[in-house]
Amino acid sequence: MTPTSTEAPREPLGLYVHIPFCRDRCTYCSFVTTRDGALKGAVLDRLVGDLGDWGSWLGRPEVDTLYLGGGTPSILAAEELARLTAAIRAAFDLGPLNEATLEANPGTVDLPWLEAARALGWDRLSLGVQALDDTLLAHLGRIHGAAQALEALDLARRAGFRRISADLMVGIPGQRLDRVLEDARALVAAGASHLSVYLLDLDKACPLKARVEDGSLVLPSDDEVADVFEALQRELPALGLEPYEISNYARPGEASRHNTRYWERRPYLGVGPGAASHLGSRRWTETPVIQAWAEGRGEPEAQELDAAEALAEVPLLGLRMHRGVDWAALRARAEAENLVPLVDAWEARMRAFARGGLLEWDGPRLRFTPRGMLVSNGVLQTFVG
Repeated sequence: MTPTSTEAPREPLGLYVHIPFCRDRCTYCSFVTTRDGALKGAVLDRLVGDLGDWGSWLGRPEVDTLYLGGGTPSILAAEELARLTAAIRAAFDLGPLNEATLEANPGTVDLPWLEAARALGWDRLSLGVQALDDTLLAHLGRIHGAAQALEALDLARRAGFRRISADLMVGIPGQRLDRVLEDARALVAAGASHLSVYLLDLDKACPLKARVEDGSLVLPSDDEVADVFEALQRELPALGLEPYEISNYARPGEASRHNTRYWERRPYLGVGPGAASHLGSRRWTETPVIQAWAEGRGEPEAQELDAAEALAEVPLLGLRMHRGVDWAALRARAEAENLVPLVDAWEARMRAFARGGLLEWDGPRLRFTPRGMLVSNGVLQTFVG
């Protein structure tokens, strides 16, 4: 995208920067990553250049949330992280900044690196733990073990991080219900104030999918996975972590502010290969081909939403939040935009799902029931296409 086709934001935006490097590729991974460290210099140069360009094009806009994701941002040397942080500060007004998240792999952090990151202003750490069972971690191709994951949490706290999130994966071959609950308890006891609980996704070709298809590994059944999620819905609030989104639980005040802006459809700018952006009515995604992106080749995939598509985003994203959607406000917007028949059709489906126990009405608000959260994708398909 260019400044001629993108309007400046009217409110502080979120800034996402993608670091596409990993020490090794996990067996389930389909993300935009590479192990080719020879590209690191070119990618960092392009990131710094793009940050400066966007800062100029948008008039040094205010940023209130930062997110450095990957890949593995913790694969950067402290000096490289400092260079990138300086470029962000030079290009954007961080006066309203209230959260700066850094993703990290437990196998690539030590105390000096974490202290350097904290000194640079990064105040929230998201650790890709996935599990605390070495056999399960080996199935996933993770480079860390369970002890190293718990040590990373301890090091993060010693380095001054008070907001720490941990990823926990469900549906791994050989994973038992009691093991998931033990892992959740251990992570919270070790200092995690936020858990992101994801279902293993093998939709795309990857080594782990091949092992499942050839029968050498067996996935838990759908019923077993549902039992795990239902147990976590009970267990995590007992540990002090309340649900605020389909996959996320946090202590009060510890929800991810950056990720919340996606579900609230607030503006964000993504910089880096495969990074997505939303400014005004425009959406675009940078080319996922890392070398092409680093060399300035490859066009972003752009989309401009029409009124119906923009309206559909309200329930499509808003229902992911535990508080749900203000259906009365949605209907009022539809009336203003001459889209009432569309909302009428959606509402008929929503009331059918509510009769089936998947959704519930709380005055004008519509939200998932705990049972409905387990099958949310099927409900949300109502608003797609």
